[in-house]
Amino acid sequence: MISIISGKYKGKKLYSIKKTNVRPTQAKVRKSIFQILEPFNNMIVLDLFAGFGTLGIEALSRGAEKVIFVEQNKLIFQTLKKNINLLNLSNCEYFLTDAIQFLPYTKTSYFDIIFADPPYSFKDYLSLRESVIPLLNDDGSFCMETSKRTKTDGTEHRVREFGNTKIIFWRNKS
Repeated sequence: MISIISGKYKGKKLYSIKKTNVRPTQAKVRKSIFQILEPFNNMIVLDLFAGFGTLGIEALSRGAEKVIFVEQNKLIFQTLKKNINLLNLSNCEYFLTDAIQFLPYTKTSYFDIIFADPPYSFKDYLSLRESVIPLLNDDGSFCMETSKRTKTDGTEHRVREFGNTKIIFWRNKS
């Protein structure tokens, strides 16, 4: 089971589904991500490739004002909604759609933090980065989880590796 690490919902267990291609962000990786990005108070967050909602719910638990979740798999999306209902979250929106297709139509123009946790087979992270950076507030952060084998181009703000996982951070320097 996935547990929330810190904040208002600390220790709450989230629903998940075994035998799917979803790999929820490990607790030690989440802890590092959130320590780097803190504080979350009053932040507006976009959680792309949201899966079961682990990153977005952790952000809400730590004080984010609002989270928008985007997930395209219907079965996974149903579990995401179950997790939102489990915690009675009202300060979020969720969309059943492809993350890349969602970006041009987002109603919120500026986010403080954007998470993306695409499948490790996802190869077009540069295009994804170029699509999300304009949606960030000044000094906003884009955080993407990917395979350790993903090559970066030197524009990243920070990189952390955990086993086969690489976390890449970009900051909007407008």
